[in-house]
Amino acid sequence: MDLLPHGFLLLVALAAVGSFVYGVAGFGSGLVAIPLALHFHEARLVLAVFALLDCVNVVRVLSAQPRQAVRQEVVRLLPACALGLVAGSLLLLVIAPRPLMLLLGVFVLVYALWSLVAGDRAAMLSRNWAVPAGLASGLTSSMFGIGGPPYVIYLSRRGLDMGPLRATMAAAGLVSMGGRTVAFAMAGLLADPAVWLTALVALPGSLAALKWAEHVRHRLSPHTTRRVIEGLLMLSGMSLVVKAGGWS
Repeated sequence: MDLLPHGFLLLVALAAVGSFVYGVAGFGSGLVAIPLALHFHEARLVLAVFALLDCVNVVRVLSAQPRQAVRQEVVRLLPACALGLVAGSLLLLVIAPRPLMLLLGVFVLVYALWSLVAGDRAAMLSRNWAVPAGLASGLTSSMFGIGGPPYVIYLSRRGLDMGPLRATMAAAGLVSMGGRTVAFAMAGLLADPAVWLTALVALPGSLAALKWAEHVRHRLSPHTTRRVIEGLLMLSGMSLVVKAGGWS
């Protein structure tokens, strides 16, 4: 994998932007940074680098507030998420992913629009939705590289305060992103030294952006933060629909 100096610096900058988005919203780093990076670098490099950096981001957020994660929600989500990771990897071998990607994209987009309109009047979700949310998260993470929307939708409608919400999202993301990274390693995407070199150089800027995002986040009201999350969900749904339609 060849990295030109200007392209290399651009990838490092996009990694910082992605980390900032993750620090503010608790997910969505790949939604913003990866599509832009794919215009300048091959997919194998981009996906592998951001998989490594996403793992660092989620560990950093979770380690800053580990006791705020709601254990009951984590226990409900993670087994189903792990099962979904395995099932998604197997489904890739036997079915075409585009119809499922389109269906998921439409669902996430419709939900985000409804949530923006309904606002605080939107109903809370029962804990029974944890299993389908976790399963969908694992499936979409392994099949499409986007595992956040299903568990974010579930957790954002469980009535959690912002601190516990972010910590619990990070715990769920650790399984989703960690499983994706293991899958990439097994597929050989992490074998190239350029991946590790790029991630290593991008790491200080990503951590600095994450730290800055924490200061920004503390200045946002819970209402504004939820609107940011809903906006990113809308972006996620649009991204999936575009990819499924082959327009990207």
